[in-house]
Amino acid sequence: MPYRLLKFAFSKTYPEPRMFRSPATLRDSYDVVIIGGGGHGLAAAYYLASVLGISNVAVIEEHYIGHGGTGRNTAIVRSNYLTEEGARFYQFSVDLFSDLSRQLDYNIFYSERGHFTMAHSTASMRTQRWRAEVNKHLGIDSEVVGPDFIKRAIPEIDLSCGGRQPPISGRFTTPRVRL
Repeated sequence: MPYRLLKFAFSKTYPEPRMFRSPATLRDSYDVVIIGGGGHGLAAAYYLASVLGISNVAVIEEHYIGHGGTGRNTAIVRSNYLTEEGARFYQFSVDLFSDLSRQLDYNIFYSERGHFTMAHSTASMRTQRWRAEVNKHLGIDSEVVGPDFIKRAIPEIDLSCGGRQPPISGRFTTPRVRL
């Protein structure tokens, strides 16, 4: 285990300055107040400053910065939606997010991986098949896959779901769109 990680693990106080510090007091006014310091809120603040030059911005977060799905392993930035407009809009978001580490010169732990959506019933299977076809039409690499494909891709997964409605199949989508 790296020494740096151990140093943080055994420290009663965080030994390095925080990247996002809380101000001692809030100002009386801001040009923009953003509620929520997750991925969307932070991105809005960043692009307001870097693109529009609006830097008098307050980001208000109840917990810690990135507390929501963006800061945990459930985070997903994807572009596999059901309309061409939606797919293009979200692809633009993926493109912005994918370049953010370079722009900030800070590792935001962005990585591109595929996305599985499991189907646990025949009705859900119809929906997954429909979404895969619409996605393919929009240039999104999406396909219906069976449990064997899922198990090969994610050997650690327990497809039994504790005996409750194991998936009959799923849809696998790669992260990039070719629009």
